[in-house]
Amino acid sequence: VPIRGTAAEADPFDADPFESVVAGEAVVAGEVAGEIAASPPPVVAIPLVLPITGNRDVQLRAAVERSLPKLESMPGKRGVLVVRFDADEADGGIGSDFGRAVEVARFLAGPRLAGVKTVAWLPRTIRGHAVLPALACEEIVMAPDAVLGPANADEQAVDDAVRAAYRQIASVRRTVSPEVAVALVDPSARAVRVSTERGNLFVSESQLPEIRKRMAVLDVEELQPAPIAPTGRRGRELGIVRLLAETPADLERGLGLSPGSLKADATASGGWKAVEIVIAGPIDAGTVARARGRLEAAVAEGANFVGFRIDSPGGAPEQSLALAAAIAATDPASVRTVAYVPREARADAALVALACDELAMHPDAVIGGEGAAVIDQRSGEAIAAAWRESVASRKGRPWSLAVAMVKPGLVVHRATRERSGQTAYFSEEELGARDDRDEWRLGPQVGTGPILAGGRTAESLGLASQLVDSAEGLARAYGIDGPMKRFEPRWSDRLLDALASPGIAWLLLVIGGAGLYLELQTPGLGLGGFVAMVAFIIYFWGQYLHGTSGWLEVLLFAAGLFCLAAEIFVLPGFGVLGLGGGVLVVASIVLASQSFVLPSNDYQVRQLQWSLGGILAAFVSVTALAVLMRRWLPAAPGLRGMALEPPSAEEFTTADLGRLVGIEGVTTTRLAPAGKARIDGQLHDVTTEGHLIEPGSHVRVEAVRGGRIVVSAHTRREP
Repeated sequence: VPIRGTAAEADPFDADPFESVVAGEAVVAGEVAGEIAASPPPVVAIPLVLPITGNRDVQLRAAVERSLPKLESMPGKRGVLVVRFDADEADGGIGSDFGRAVEVARFLAGPRLAGVKTVAWLPRTIRGHAVLPALACEEIVMAPDAVLGPANADEQAVDDAVRAAYRQIASVRRTVSPEVAVALVDPSARAVRVSTERGNLFVSESQLPEIRKRMAVLDVEELQPAPIAPTGRRGRELGIVRLLAETPADLERGLGLSPGSLKADATASGGWKAVEIVIAGPIDAGTVARARGRLEAAVAEGANFVGFRIDSPGGAPEQSLALAAAIAATDPASVRTVAYVPREARADAALVALACDELAMHPDAVIGGEGAAVIDQRSGEAIAAAWRESVASRKGRPWSLAVAMVKPGLVVHRATRERSGQTAYFSEEELGARDDRDEWRLGPQVGTGPILAGGRTAESLGLASQLVDSAEGLARAYGIDGPMKRFEPRWSDRLLDALASPGIAWLLLVIGGAGLYLELQTPGLGLGGFVAMVAFIIYFWGQYLHGTSGWLEVLLFAAGLFCLAAEIFVLPGFGVLGLGGGVLVVASIVLASQSFVLPSNDYQVRQLQWSLGGILAAFVSVTALAVLMRRWLPAAPGLRGMALEPPSAEEFTTADLGRLVGIEGVTTTRLAPAGKARIDGQLHDVTTEGHLIEPGSHVRVEAVRGGRIVVSAHTRREP
């Protein structure tokens, strides 16, 4: 529908310019309901979230297009499309882009919806150019105290193009007269309501003399102050508003619809096919590859709502930017992308969340700030450049606040558009590069990057559009019946997520430690060694696949065990090998549980504390298990052979071991190289110089070192 002409070219007597005012809301409700009550037509309610910026015009059009098959499903019946204008109560949705508002109005008033009855429902006040799409609907329904306008709240100066757009849309629908439409946006307009014998006529003040020549004028009422901003009640008196309704139930009764036919978000009626993609843990190349593959597969299978559940500390900015670019490149007319952050999306993980069409957060969740990746000034500049080109330009959004979530030192200000009062968030660099920079005034600082924002703070900054407590709450907020279908990962992905969880990792450490202890108490190589080996292999494998472990950690762990074994079996005592081996084992486990070597920010310091705390808890658990195994395992039926029974006080003594040098004895266990032998009628812990000696062999005490008896094989000669 092209816009033609200006206000001066309009003829007030084209078609039928009279507006009949019907007294009483009940009469109007009865008229509307009488048209459809006999056989209610199909109805779809779609929210238009204000302000109209970014790609919300495209999203609304896509939702309506999906709903048309249902709205046109009853031959001879016009389906009812209810467009609910969702504005913030504080500012009335101020800040709508004029061009996008015109596109929405053209679509609603265009021939594509000729077979559909369009109803604009305003449960709250709306201001700015969001008024224009409301004028494009056949009927306007308002809450009694809601206010329509002023439409120039987004820009005080109104030119001929703006006037022509409002006049042209009003001329198509005749929901309001063109003169009233212009008076809603133009402070210089002078519209009057003329009462005649034929009814009421809305014209400009300059056209009044011509009307007096044609007919008798009973009364003239000037609509003021200009631009006009009528409440629901006042609009009802003027004939602008057809029905007053404050709740969905009021609207259903007024339109004669079935109770519950207007859902909180009936875009689902347009055919949502929703899937969920989970991004958990540190972000790396594997995480991004899996997420992109799932996104492509979901779109290929016909999904039009993709929810990203993000619980990540970040980890790889370049990989996060690649995933953000892929999300931003998704066609918003066919797929809506929504990020849900239940706990955290730190550092570069925030870029993935903010690349989606909308962001929903748990009230206690956090986004941005420091995370697993260390981002310096140089990498921050690269992130800013990539974000501007691949995401912000596609989404039509300012870039400063999103980049300040990760870039250190970037200062973001709250800016106000002087003519309209519209607010936005810019850095000095971004504002200086804008063509309309002279229209904005920088205000106080919002923060300096990297900015860490909680759920409520993110909502107040306009980053988060929804605060929800759960995934079920997210589904309800977007009108998705039942839980979102999770785009099923492969079995290996599910196994990876399980093995990388802190609880499973801690359990593997406990099992591995207990297995090592059991092996030390078992003659020869037995079940304990096998269990320990499997537990530690699974632990390091899981951390490797999760992106926090590599060959370095495995080699450190193996070297640590080798040093400990050498200290115990080869060089008894407490020396450099034992201490160094213990440090290597602890270091390998700590490094395997985190994505950094040395902490470089507060977040990484806290992660290091958690890692050390987990190891301490595992050590305490292994110690407790060792006490239990030493006490109960030797006496357990069927398990006595797994661990040696501690000797009695009569059998074992450590007093005056030096006297045993040169005395012969018999091994009671295999010496590999440590074990036990009965010497001089008593049972002792002994070790060899590295040789393997079988049970029942004759040995002789060669030396006593650090409380450990060193023996060698001895062939006993018969007398």
